[in-house]
Amino acid sequence: MGEEKKDQEQGRQEKQALKETAATELSPTWAQECIEDIDDWIESQGIYLRQ
Repeated sequence: MGEEKKDQEQGRQEKQALKETAATELSPTWAQECIEDIDDWIESQGIYLRQ
């Protein structure tokens, strides 16, 4: 009986984690935003790639 309760609790936790993940969906332009962030970081290190 204790094992059954553990399985139910674990299932409940997994469902909650999925809901939280779905709530933080990526924006349509997430890849471009990441590239720009990386470019900005690289430039902040003193390396200039953009011309």
